[in-house]
This record gives sequence, C-alpha cells and structure tokens, in this order.
Amino acid sequence: MQTLPDCRIVEPSELLESARTLHDEGWRLITASCVPRATGWTVLYHFEHGGQLTHLRVELGPDGAVPSLGSVFASAFLVENEMGELQGLDVTDLAIDYRGRLYRDFDWPEVWPDETAGVSSILETAGLTRLDACVPVIGGEEVRAHTTRVPAPPTGSDTHGQEQ
Repeated sequence: MQTLPDCRIVEPSELLESARTLHDEGWRLITASCVPRATGWTVLYHFEHGGQLTHLRVELGPDGAVPSLGSVFASAFLVENEMGELQGLDVTDLAIDYRGRLYRDFDWPEVWPDETAGVSSILETAGLTRLDACVPVIGGEEVRAHTTRVPAPPTGSDTHGQEQ
C-alpha cells in the first residue's frame, strides 16, 4: 500500500503526545480521516504549517480506539464525531460528544422514501422544513435547544463505548 509523504505511524498511546508536539511547533489540525479495513482501522490526522503538510497515521485492530485530540486541538471534536458516526470508529474522551447524532436527524424515517409513491425527498416524507439533529453532549449532559425535535436517547444505551 502506498503511503502519504511526510506521514509518521504512531501507536494510539503516542497519538496525543505526537499531536501536542505538532501543536507546540505551530502546526494546525486540518482534518482527520478514517478507513475501515478487514483487519481494523487506518486513521489519518492531517496537519499544516507554513504551507507544508504532515500526517500522523494510527493502525487499529477491529476493537481498537483512538483518544480524542480535543485537549490539544479544540476543533477536533467535529471530525472525531463524524468518524464515529459515519465510520463507526471508537474515539475516547470526546470533549463534545454528539453520540452518533451529529448528522442524523431523528425526525427522518429510518429508510428512504419510495419514489414510486410520488415522494421526492426525505424532508417531504417527514413533513420537515429544517433539520435540527445536532445535539452535543458536554460533561455527560446533552445541550439541547428548547426547539429541538430530536428525542432524548434511551436510558442506559451505549454509543461508541461510552455510558450515557
């Protein structure tokens, strides 16, 4: 497999220290990406400084997890929630945890509408004019707008390996 130039492989236990070193040298976190593989996960963190790019790569087994970079790069919570929700990656110690609801709108039906029934969109099916699926969790408590239609999670359910 071809690797990115300027890409360093680190163990999950080294990730935070490596990210902190990059931060202290003036690098900024651009984004992260995650690829599910038959043997587990490949997680890539992408950084920029002075027009240069560098990357950290973490290889995980099927039950592996990475620590959140939120304590080093505050903006990491968005891409980390995305990797958890869309790819199923376990990211531990998220400062702001959407618990699988960063993108998913719970007003939507769980299946796409039947286009043969004359319904043109999922929003039309649900009778919606806007989405309000984003319900962050800070310090273990949901922070909800009073206008949200997103239901509270079931009591005792487990998402991404964390108790609610």
